[in-house]
Amino acid sequence: MPHSSHAALAKLATLRRLALLVLSAALWSWGCTLPTGSDPMRYRLSGSGIRWDRVGRDQVLKDLLPRYPEYFAVVLDPARSDEPDSRKLRLDLEHFPVDRRNYDALNAVGIGYFEINYHGEQFRKSGDIRFMTSGFRTAGLMAIPWRAYGEIPDIALRNAILDFFQDVASGSKPGTSATAGRVARIVADLERKESDPIRRARIDKIVGDLRAAALPPETPLPVPAAE
Repeated sequence: MPHSSHAALAKLATLRRLALLVLSAALWSWGCTLPTGSDPMRYRLSGSGIRWDRVGRDQVLKDLLPRYPEYFAVVLDPARSDEPDSRKLRLDLEHFPVDRRNYDALNAVGIGYFEINYHGEQFRKSGDIRFMTSGFRTAGLMAIPWRAYGEIPDIALRNAILDFFQDVASGSKPGTSATAGRVARIVADLERKESDPIRRARIDKIVGDLRAAALPPETPLPVPAAE
């Protein structure tokens, strides 16, 4: 093949790579992702609607239960108010170099957050004081990806963490509005850990969506029924 043809093909390949990078950056900035199929190395709960145990045929919870049995025994039981042991989650999410365990931990955090938040909202509506305990528990879970974002300088993992926060901001899962204001403050703090302008813009958008989704501060709690 003539040298000029080689050069032309090389230039075309370079242009295609640049186009894909630009498209990916644009999609990230608007809170979208390229199709990922069933790849477990991602935030897997996006697009799951009101569910957080599975997405279509992706049985996320069933897949993660054997890895974090003690953690799920706590967060999936609405009768328990003790803090879930999140040390393994934190270690896995901050593992470097990044591999599947980071993403497994992120998805386990997501399931735990949505589960505790859902039951917490049920407690709030019924005037059960356990609503406040649920808020503290979800705040503890949110601290895990917040810390990992600053500890691990991996672009794909950072984007996955933002996918999780954006899923919270979408309001598609029941009960997220009750803690959206607190999550907005946590996400806003990520901006000081981020130097990339595209991800900083995405953080700003997620914070705005969370603040818009949050319950008004004056939203009254129900009065508990008399004994």
